[in-house]
Amino acid sequence: MTIGELLKEYRISQGKKQKEFTNNGEIISQSFYSKVEKDSNKITVDNLIELLHYNNISLWEFFSRLNQNDDMRHQQMEELHNMMINAYYDRNDRELLNIKSLIAESNMSDKDKREQELIVDGWIESIKTNPKSYNKNLREELKDKIFDSPNMDKNTITLYCNFMTFYDLENNKFIATKILDQHKNTHNVDIQIALLAIIGNILAISIEKDNVDNLDFFIQTAEHIPTRPETFFYKNGLFLFKNLIKYKKEKENIYLDNCWQAVETYINLNMEIYGNKLKKFLMRQINK
Repeated sequence: MTIGELLKEYRISQGKKQKEFTNNGEIISQSFYSKVEKDSNKITVDNLIELLHYNNISLWEFFSRLNQNDDMRHQQMEELHNMMINAYYDRNDRELLNIKSLIAESNMSDKDKREQELIVDGWIESIKTNPKSYNKNLREELKDKIFDSPNMDKNTITLYCNFMTFYDLENNKFIATKILDQHKNTHNVDIQIALLAIIGNILAISIEKDNVDNLDFFIQTAEHIPTRPETFFYKNGLFLFKNLIKYKKEKENIYLDNCWQAVETYINLNMEIYGNKLKKFLMRQINK
């Protein structure tokens, strides 16, 4: 991997245009930098270090990854997915479209670009609230992509988790049960997180549909997954959903108090957007 290629990947992963990345041309001109990314111009060591410092990129990390294309590809994917999720929670379809432009500009393979653009389109589709505006062909394409996989690996599980709203409750229960049976004893933290997210979605959808029976398998599977820093976000949400289900069945205020405690935990940890989203969800269920 060349310096120009690596700079471009860092810039894309930070969601920046060339003008922003070069401090409005103060470090090097935008036209010169454009040719650096294309390997037509050679950047001096002094300018490179200044550029890395300005964009908060570790010198050691940058040079250690010059020949590690796979690591950079993984990092770039992770950054893009984080940007997608943040835009989704903000219900910002304009930002999602900007992310799609960044993907088109990236050094990803054509196959990776198509896959990531499809995921962005899926996030945009999942924001829609009016059934008349649904893109049925896109929804079917995403469903097919999930089931075209020979097994429910990490990537397929993550994709399914993101777009569970495209399925009805019974199909979600069927698919989720299949995934949980296959991976419930995994020690892979990333897969554990995906499983907790799926279970959380199943419980939330069931609550919304006022269909909170026959959920013990999902709750017990979630409880079997260890609580650790990486899983705490999901465990706290599951604590809320589990107590809300108990409140709906037994109408005891202790369970409702536990729900509010879970909401406040998110808000107190500076996750106001998600905490307020759950607060609205909780209020809707209480006022039914």
